[in-house]
Amino acid sequence: AGLFGVGGGAVVVPALTLFTSMDHYTALGTSLTAMGLPALVGTITHYQAGNVNMRVAPFLALGSIVGAYGGGLIGVKIDENYLRLGFSSLMLTLGLRTLIKI
Repeated sequence: AGLFGVGGGAVVVPALTLFTSMDHYTALGTSLTAMGLPALVGTITHYQAGNVNMRVAPFLALGSIVGAYGGGLIGVKIDENYLRLGFSSLMLTLGLRTLIKI
């Protein structure tokens, strides 16, 4: 997925829904949970290397926490078919934008 400039969730979520019995909600949650540890390790590594702007980082972290929580609350209330359509539309749009730039 990184080859195309997208996150692993763009590959993992469809794969989980197609090749397992997971519904879209469970596939999204599983993909997001799997990113937690690598994100933490990457954050610590970049902090130790001096690559984190501590004046900006707390605001980004707070925004990420609020956005993730709010998005989760909204996401579980959306019909699975609409959630799947939104995810597919986003992936299609990003793919087309990438092709146009090439």
